Amino acid sequence: MLKFLAREKYSILLAAVLVNVIAAPFMPSSVSLELFMDITFTIVMFGAVFSISKGRKAPLAVSVTLMLPCLFFIWWTYFYTHHENTLLVSAALQALFILYISFLIFISILQAPKVTPDVISGAIVVYLFGAVFFAKLYLILELTYPGSFTVPHEAILKDPGILRYFSMVTISTLGYGDISPVSSQARSMASVEAILGQVYLAVLIARLVSIYGAEINSRKKEE
Repeated sequence: MLKFLAREKYSILLAAVLVNVIAAPFMPSSVSLELFMDITFTIVMFGAVFSISKGRKAPLAVSVTLMLPCLFFIWWTYFYTHHENTLLVSAALQALFILYISFLIFISILQAPKVTPDVISGAIVVYLFGAVFFAKLYLILELTYPGSFTVPHEAILKDPGILRYFSMVTISTLGYGDISPVSSQARSMASVEAILGQVYLAVLIARLVSIYGAEINSRKKEE
């Protein structure tokens, strides 16, 4: 079991991320959406730490150190009053954790001896983590400069997941237009996210998929 988890660590992490990102809107009304998001994101964080844990004591220690305060701020709001300052600190800590984990996974992908489906899953995880990272930055921006987006400030405070949707639309350059950046800071940040997202897909994902396809063709020829 442990060998399977270690071998498919990025694929399992990708599944957890997809559940956190996609499944929430389809939950029945009797289920608390905020609670579901917090539980699944907690699972994602544990999965992310596990995915980089093998043979890396120092990065593991740093990852756990970054994860613990994130968990604290996520769950203490269920016992204490929710304030904007608390939300700001929580978003900053989560952004730092996601950035560090994404960097470690990215390096691991580049150093992989061969391209496997799990390695491609890891590359997709980094892409999705990039969207989540920018969503946290947008939240920090909105809390610092209220009115940075066309969505009312109170609506974002009530459901910060709105900005994650905006981030997903931005990084994929879909641009539906239902949510738009208003301030110059928000517009600049959205532009950077869109550019980085497309460069990442064009360079890394395409390269990994092409190498993986070449490896499969080479095996077929040998057989």
